[in-house]
Amino acid sequence: MKANEIVTVLNHFKDSSYQRVFIDGTWGIGKTKYVLDFKNAHSDACYISLFGKKDIESIIQEIYFQIVESVPNGKFKKYSRKLREVFNNVNIEFHGFTISVPLIEKLHSTLYKELGKKGTYIIIFDDLERKHHDLDIKEILGLIDSLAKIENIKTVLIAATDQLEEDEETFKNYKEKAIDRTYTIEEYADEAPLEILGEEIWKVIGIIAEEFEFNNLRTFEKTSLFIKEVIEILGEEIYTDKFTRDDVYRMCFATVFFKIEHKGEMKLLDTEKPNSDLRNAFYLNDDSGVIEYLYNYILKNSLDNVMCKSVFHHIRKWYETGTYSKEIIINLIESINSYEEKPKSFYSSEQEILEIIENTKEYIRNLNGTEPLDNIISKLNTTFAWCEVLSVDFGISIEEIVKLVGKNIPNKIDLTKSSYQNGIDLWDYHVESEEARKVVKSISEALKVEYYNLLVNQIRDCFIQKSYNEYLYLRQLQDSIISIKDNSIRDIVVKSIRDNQFFFPIPSGRITEEHWYWCRRINVLIKDIEKHWGIENYYDDFKSYIYGLEITKQDKILQHRLRHLFENN
Repeated sequence: MKANEIVTVLNHFKDSSYQRVFIDGTWGIGKTKYVLDFKNAHSDACYISLFGKKDIESIIQEIYFQIVESVPNGKFKKYSRKLREVFNNVNIEFHGFTISVPLIEKLHSTLYKELGKKGTYIIIFDDLERKHHDLDIKEILGLIDSLAKIENIKTVLIAATDQLEEDEETFKNYKEKAIDRTYTIEEYADEAPLEILGEEIWKVIGIIAEEFEFNNLRTFEKTSLFIKEVIEILGEEIYTDKFTRDDVYRMCFATVFFKIEHKGEMKLLDTEKPNSDLRNAFYLNDDSGVIEYLYNYILKNSLDNVMCKSVFHHIRKWYETGTYSKEIIINLIESINSYEEKPKSFYSSEQEILEIIENTKEYIRNLNGTEPLDNIISKLNTTFAWCEVLSVDFGISIEEIVKLVGKNIPNKIDLTKSSYQNGIDLWDYHVESEEARKVVKSISEALKVEYYNLLVNQIRDCFIQKSYNEYLYLRQLQDSIISIKDNSIRDIVVKSIRDNQFFFPIPSGRITEEHWYWCRRINVLIKDIEKHWGIENYYDDFKSYIYGLEITKQDKILQHRLRHLFENN
């Protein structure tokens, strides 16, 4: 039966000959929602969650209070006072309120007699599987059996028996003695996903969700919350016909579904077909493979624009780790929105895809240096993926592409950030094809070389202009020495330092603290280059150059400073 039928079952139960019924259903299928709907519509019912309950006494106490709270306001004080008197006479030293079931019978009959009520009072116990392990399940079943013997009291027990674990066998053995009728909830209510997600979102993901067999409404609840979070953080201004709100809904749902329903496992891969291991390795290899799996197997190629897969990476990481870079995501979205052609998807024709390839060729050949590098990489990535699908050659070699992109690279570089922070992360762009991977790696290497070329030029300018307070660039270089492995970059740095007097401003005469700090930085930099790059006598050459200057031979305070610098550091 479906979860919404619980209300009908309980309405019939109220007037039936059954005294004790049990409702079974998996977590998240909607049991509690409809039970509470029934309870809220009936004053002669109380709801008790067994979550965390350690003893029967605390359960009985809660029943007491709920019965009293159901009394009309005029008589509530009278019975709450009587109740407190009862509690005050009970020994609570060890186990809390030691209240007996007969006391409930007395209170119930007294209240109903004085209030002139007739009919059935239903006590609903939920979350059996979430009780504390100190509470024996036999005690709960015994309580239900005892309560059901009280005139006009009926009980409902609700649980997810697949979560009872070590209590499952005990429950099976004793259930028949304590339960008159069992109802099993196998499906959530038809309207439940729509009510949780809203019509706009369900219209988009409903057709996808209905292809899968799962009954956990919490997947939809988590999807709804995650969609709200993403939209709130990214803002309302980013959506166009190229980056659609619908694609955000799809990516969020696929991410949550994969994590919650499939526990992050690629359960939809076919492992029986010949060569399936080889085929499946594409999806299992790295993060890009995971995104392709989500796109192909969960979303069924349904994104409005395949370029959105570059954002998909970040959506998934956002949900799984809670970390994200709004700046990177917005940049990728802007790159998608700036794409001149109409968005292409799984449903595009071959001719439309060939037009994309040709347009990208023209775009690359006519770069003028003002185009954002992120846009260029996104276009190349998308185009090479389509080239692979259609088995066509892009027509421009990797070397030529890097050369054509060269004048756009400086616009990407921010010298206030490290080389790593300026680098191109393949993960950010969801690089699909191997050829695109080679292109992006080549552009990344060119960007790194250009970064250090610009960095040493900036240090040289600060040195020439005596801007010693701008030592940030010097520190960026020093912090990178260990990580620089590329010999071409090392050559650029070493040559620039040698050609510019080692960037060492002679500390003669009256100097400033910034001047002296710069000298100390250079001294450490030269030492690190010799140590980590294995350049023999580089530090000695530096000192020889300084001591060989005429001013060094004449200025005694300079000599004192140099001794302090070279001998004490």
